[in-house]
Amino acid sequence: MADPSATAKIAAEAAVVQEQFSLIFVASFIGQILFGIVVAQVYIYYTRYRSDPGWMKLVVFFIFLCDVCSAIFTIAWMYFLFISHWGDLVAFSQTTWMLSTDPLILGLMTCATHFFFARRIYVITGNIWLAGIICIFGLGTLAGALAAMISFLQVSSLADLTSLKPIAIVWLLFAAVGDVTITLIMSWSLRKRKSGFQRTDQLVDRVIRVTVQNGLLTSLMATAALVLYLSTDIPYHLALSLVLPRMYSNTMLSSFNYRDVSKTDATNEYGGASSLSNGLRRTQQTEVVVHVEAHELADATKSERDWELSGKTHAV
Repeated sequence: MADPSATAKIAAEAAVVQEQFSLIFVASFIGQILFGIVVAQVYIYYTRYRSDPGWMKLVVFFIFLCDVCSAIFTIAWMYFLFISHWGDLVAFSQTTWMLSTDPLILGLMTCATHFFFARRIYVITGNIWLAGIICIFGLGTLAGALAAMISFLQVSSLADLTSLKPIAIVWLLFAAVGDVTITLIMSWSLRKRKSGFQRTDQLVDRVIRVTVQNGLLTSLMATAALVLYLSTDIPYHLALSLVLPRMYSNTMLSSFNYRDVSKTDATNEYGGASSLSNGLRRTQQTEVVVHVEAHELADATKSERDWELSGKTHAV
């Protein structure tokens, strides 16, 4: 015959898990699925862009290392709750060092992403002030994440996280506003570079579409996490914070790997943005030759066919 007290204890624990941790448990699985996509993207980058400069490879490795740490600590926390401390209701209400690493890792990845896009904005626009604004958002996010981690270690239960609202607002608000600002500046700057030629405009539209998709996705996730944190005492926001690192890593890695949208324009480009500028200029120059000196274009085309037949490579 089952012990009534044990049955009641199991029922109480099941109710807590169902109410507070079901969404977190599902989010941990989604995070690991997204981590698999990150691994695939890192593999694609290192096999396809071997000629990239060393600093860029280090940036990719840094993002991947942060994502690996995030995945390991998430799995360790799930094991701590559902395996080693199953049956202990106190474990489900207290904070752990594994969970406190999440703000730090997310802050580092967000800051790195903002700095990367700040460089890209500077390459496209040549405006150091716009790039500086993005860097400020990145540094603000990192500072808020560090403060959140330190405060996280000082509280004893998840219910006490409500006392950290000022820090959370600064941290997540800087991340969300920074993402929206990057999306707006990139879209506006690229749209201004449309030349009226179909091939170039298609390239610009594709880059704008990817930028908007990535920027809005991360900003909406950060905003949703902030809204959940401010609106309820149940730690639903932790579910989104477990997924956000994968969103930022996939955003940056897709930007690295998306340089193949136009191999002709991106063959020798390290950052992706200046290739677009160079491609626009080359396209405009080519169109002038087509309309003004068509016989020279025909001669050049004939010469290029002769070079291809001879198996030689010439710089264009």
